[in-house]
Amino acid sequence: MLFLFLACDSPNFEAQLNQAKKYRTQGYLEEAEQLLTEVIQTNESFTEAFLLRGQIRESNSEFEKAISDYSAIIDQDSQITQAWSSRGSCYYRIGAFQNALQDFSRAIELEPNNADLYLYLGNSYGEMDMFTEAIKNFNVAREISFGDYYSNLTKAYEDIHSRKYTSALARATSAIEENPTDPIPHSYKGISLYHLGKFNDAILHLNTATKLDPGNSATIYNLGLAYMASKNTGEAVSQFEKAMSIDPSLKRDIDLAGALESE
Repeated sequence: MLFLFLACDSPNFEAQLNQAKKYRTQGYLEEAEQLLTEVIQTNESFTEAFLLRGQIRESNSEFEKAISDYSAIIDQDSQITQAWSSRGSCYYRIGAFQNALQDFSRAIELEPNNADLYLYLGNSYGEMDMFTEAIKNFNVAREISFGDYYSNLTKAYEDIHSRKYTSALARATSAIEENPTDPIPHSYKGISLYHLGKFNDAILHLNTATKLDPGNSATIYNLGLAYMASKNTGEAVSQFEKAMSIDPSLKRDIDLAGALESE
């Protein structure tokens, strides 16, 4: 497949970013990274492009390159939690645990109610044999996670719409532990995992949600997106067709996703 990137006098950076996201979900990571690099060369202050390129590089185990992208974001705006936590994860993966500690601690300062961040920080302490600090952070994560059920659902919903996916994941997980037969937290967890690039885990929870509520077209649609991102186009098409049979208005979104055309 040949991808042609056309230059223009006034590039639409958001459109290019969305195209890169589409390439990523379809599994064309090299093309997505190439497009993002072109965008960044034209607009070096486009932090979302750096973030997406960093995520792609991180998923390819190119941790040093990902660290460079996340650092570029932090240099421009030190208030973006995901840049600190993502850079911390890369430092953790290459064994730079002291750097990981610093980044996770900074992320916690920005988002103190995010249970996942305390888990990451606890893991980093554990790798450095600082077990007292590790346990302390694990306990904080547990206290945050076990909140009121409906409060967790509400916060998970709000976090998804605010793109705070790690926080949404923690809230949805807590809600599932309190009521595992409710499809809503499974759906929220699946959506959060999808946006965090953990497509197989997303499929697991979205499948659970559809089994608990088989008539929910939105959940089925999201399941289709997760299958498409995992390169299972046949199953993606099946889920999209099922979603459209319940809610024909979803056809526009499904057409934008491009799965039916690729099939």
